[in-house]
Amino acid sequence: MAAPSAVPTLIPAVGSASPDLQAILDINRAAYDMLAGTYRGSAEIRQENAKKWLTHRLPQIAVDAHPTALDIGCADGTHSRVLSALGYAVTGVDFSAPMITAARELADDPTLASRPRLLHGEFLSGRYIDEHGAQARLDGTRFDLVLATAFVHLFPPESDDDAVHKVLAYVAPGGTALISTTAAMSNRQGLETKAGADGRVTHRWRNHYTLEYFVWLVAEAARDVYGAKVSVQPWVVVDPDSAEKLWIDVAVTRPA
Repeated sequence: MAAPSAVPTLIPAVGSASPDLQAILDINRAAYDMLAGTYRGSAEIRQENAKKWLTHRLPQIAVDAHPTALDIGCADGTHSRVLSALGYAVTGVDFSAPMITAARELADDPTLASRPRLLHGEFLSGRYIDEHGAQARLDGTRFDLVLATAFVHLFPPESDDDAVHKVLAYVAPGGTALISTTAAMSNRQGLETKAGADGRVTHRWRNHYTLEYFVWLVAEAARDVYGAKVSVQPWVVVDPDSAEKLWIDVAVTRPA
């Protein structure tokens, strides 16, 4: 199926051509390495916001008595800790070593029902290192809940489509993927500045999507991965820190 006719082709906002995937991964990894301290410093308030958001969504997501979850692009582990506190056995993955270090330190919390398993590595490659320095892979593993928040928009268009497909492939039969991005008035892409709490400024690559296009992207990927048309439920959520910033949550349930 063609993309919605009202949605224009994504045009790079910086330069005449998009950087290749490896260049974008390097740019974004350096950005999140720098931002790890900012995330760590705001962990408490972001975890509270995440708890409110997830507990609002999860009652609508049916899981087994001992649910499992995969937190993709987990950063400092905010969502991983919330899900662990709610009884999920959680695996979190992130490509930034400082972020995973922060996530492991923050997860050393006796109040958690179980400590998340936190892996360092790049999602598309699927190669990870665990906290003991051993290689780890998730090939063939399926989860009741797969969470990809503010993640799939960090790749060039041809690769973020691959990322959505791979996110959905990790969902167990009857399980759910919850994929989120910011809502935009029009599609655009390019390098953007992002400031840390210490005043340093970095650049990262971002894609911005309209609601219509993002729902279409996820629905088409779900049909490819599951071999059938499946229900795709979108919500639009106001950012707790900015009333002008809207998020799109898209939930996809894999056929049992």
